[in-house]
Amino acid sequence: MWITLASDHAGGRRSKSRGEITLRPFAVLVVPILVSVASCEERPAEVPSPPFEEVFELAEVIVLGEGPSDSVAEVGEFFERRDGGFIIADRLLPRVRTYREDGSLEAGFGRFGDGPWEFRTIRGVAEVADGRIAVTGAQNGAVTYLNPDLTPHSMLLIEDFTSSMLLPFGRDLVFTGRARDVNLVAEMDGIFHRLIDSAVTWSSWNTPAASKPYWNALGGLHGAAAGDSVYVMAGLLYPATILSAAGDSVGSIGTPSPDFRRVPELEPGALAFAGGAGAAAQAGTGLKTLIESFDLVTGLDIVDDYLVFTVGRHDPAKPWFPFKQLDVFVEAYDRHTGEKLFENVPLPEGSKVLGGGRYLYVLVNPEFPPWRIARYKLRIP
Repeated sequence: MWITLASDHAGGRRSKSRGEITLRPFAVLVVPILVSVASCEERPAEVPSPPFEEVFELAEVIVLGEGPSDSVAEVGEFFERRDGGFIIADRLLPRVRTYREDGSLEAGFGRFGDGPWEFRTIRGVAEVADGRIAVTGAQNGAVTYLNPDLTPHSMLLIEDFTSSMLLPFGRDLVFTGRARDVNLVAEMDGIFHRLIDSAVTWSSWNTPAASKPYWNALGGLHGAAAGDSVYVMAGLLYPATILSAAGDSVGSIGTPSPDFRRVPELEPGALAFAGGAGAAAQAGTGLKTLIESFDLVTGLDIVDDYLVFTVGRHDPAKPWFPFKQLDVFVEAYDRHTGEKLFENVPLPEGSKVLGGGRYLYVLVNPEFPPWRIARYKLRIP
């Protein structure tokens, strides 16, 4: 198939800021590219589904170090640092911690509250270009910047936005966020925003998943950035959309396997229950049957410059909100051509994908300490 791409290398691009749109000349490059998109009439004839060990080589298993009075309650958001170490946010506690490459603990930061340098729940972590650690989860929606040793550096309150997911993009950040004022939500240009210095330069991409009854509770958003592209998607809706550096949608990537089960569309009130019934009705057979009926993407990561989708399902043993997602398979694409390299590769049983980078990082035992993380190298012929 053919795809048309807007090229930033010709000296111009569309830039969009709050209150104005500036159009600059840009080159249009028409190139033949094999991209698997949802509208394709045909799937590739054969996409292999080899055993996990055939496409991922185990490099090592590390054990997370813990402070004597700073134990990890549950492993949450993960980010690989440039020096080979990594950042982990606690999913249950308002704590962010940094680790060396061997898993030993470097530093921890964070406490519960609504004041400066305090968090409710850590929503996103990332290392930015200058080595600082960016964290979201403050009640006021600010991005909190910490020094590499996790001492406080600065806080950035982005006008009109509450921020969550963080994706380093060159020297900048792309973040997900909604309007702080609920009355402005409908006026927002998109869910993903590019932050240059302290200004939002564009907002882009919306998804039908945000407007369908119940879908917001059944699946979240995922994003990954590499080169001059940002890959974004709603977990319920395969494939992913490709955004250019200017925030324009330039195509999509991903073809779900033939046995990927789509989420059903529900009518408003389909899961309603009488007020007196309470949580017991919420966990009834109707909701359990629903979450057992479809698959979803539970993660989207760049691993050694390839795009890796983690595919899973909801845990039928927890049929109430917030649902628990189980990672089951991984799939990989050449992000430059869109070629699907493999699909439905079973993950080690009971494991959870944490993130990407030079390796695929997999939490071997997600339920209890000691927390063991396996580093896998992607094998591509």
